[in-house]
Amino acid sequence: MAKPSDPRQQALAGLLGLTNHSVRKSHYPELAARLQELETERNRYQALSLRLQELNDELERRVSERTEELREARDAAQAANLSKDKYLAAASHDLLQPLNAARLLISTLRERPLPSAEKGLVERTHQALEGAEDLLTDLLDISRLDQAAIKPDVDVYRLEEVLAPLASEFQPVAEAAGLSLSLRCGRFAVRSDLRLLARILRNLLSNACRYTERGRILLGARRRGDQLRIEVWDTGRGIAADQLQAIFLEFNQLEVGRAAERKGVGLGLAIVERIARILDTGVQVRSTPGRGSCFSLLVPLAAQPPAPSPVPQPRLGNPLPGRRLLVLDNEPDILRSMADLLGQWGCQVITATDETAALAALHGQAPELIIADYHLDHGVTGCEVARHLREHFAQAIPVVVITAERSDQCRRQLQRLGAPLLNKPVKAGKLRAVLSQLLG
Repeated sequence: MAKPSDPRQQALAGLLGLTNHSVRKSHYPELAARLQELETERNRYQALSLRLQELNDELERRVSERTEELREARDAAQAANLSKDKYLAAASHDLLQPLNAARLLISTLRERPLPSAEKGLVERTHQALEGAEDLLTDLLDISRLDQAAIKPDVDVYRLEEVLAPLASEFQPVAEAAGLSLSLRCGRFAVRSDLRLLARILRNLLSNACRYTERGRILLGARRRGDQLRIEVWDTGRGIAADQLQAIFLEFNQLEVGRAAERKGVGLGLAIVERIARILDTGVQVRSTPGRGSCFSLLVPLAAQPPAPSPVPQPRLGNPLPGRRLLVLDNEPDILRSMADLLGQWGCQVITATDETAALAALHGQAPELIIADYHLDHGVTGCEVARHLREHFAQAIPVVVITAERSDQCRRQLQRLGAPLLNKPVKAGKLRAVLSQLLG
């Protein structure tokens, strides 16, 4: 066999045992050294791998501990929020009860002929109460919206069911401010949450009445494809283009320099924006400074408008005088205040604190309408008493429920009863509009 001539080939041949014994033997130290290096590298990689495993275990342990800490912090925060919500609900009920009694008393005085000095004092008291009520209501609503405690209950409603009560409610408010309010309502049906949609429009109408010094307000709707654009127009001071987004921030009021010029605390449009997100829509605003503004939102049109239920022919004039009404409430002050206000409107008022007292006071004759507080004594609700009275007299007596409760359970009971809801504190104009609609 020929020997390789190239030195590298010779070395390789020696390693492969292709040369003589002496040559192969001369390469053993080199091979042993190389094997030692490989062994050292393997040991180093094993040590490094072991260290990496230790670091990974340590990291996983720390992540697990941190995750548990975050979970505990989250649970504590959720418990605190739940406790806060329960406290707010309880506090709101306790605060709204005396405010409701005061509101009814002031409303009674406002409608009576009084000397100018006393009438001015009553009006200032009314405005102070209204400010406190609006602030408390807005704070409670913002809290519930931030906690995602409000869930939409979507159904199909005729547009008239949504807009007509709002127009009736704000007609006297606009007139008191020297404004005219118009309603343009076509024969449409919408798919939405009636309560939440009405709250958006109520806030927009309230702002329009507050910030329009002269002119008119228009509540209307127009079709846009498969949606309906509901709009609130005013002839107020208008909003600058660079401020159109800032008006939806909390506690923000534009062009208010002094405390005396403030109207509310600037939560109304923040509530509107949050409710619009719940309804999966948005509120658009167009405005020209000095000429007025238009706030609008899109609502899905219903595929099949529901057939309107038969409506009795309205009586001529005021439908309230002489009507026999039952008022249910567990607060004597509110019963007296409600009796004074309804009596001033010409109603025959019967008051009771529970079902037994109501049956005794009615003397076997059904009332024409029931006004019931939601929370009565001993865990009984006004809805339950109203249902029992309907069964007792075998009549579908109209019912209006008044409450500071805003829970889904309360809303479901009202839906089953078919009763409109008035939130405390009750506004006299809204109460009168609802009673007139039910008794008309």
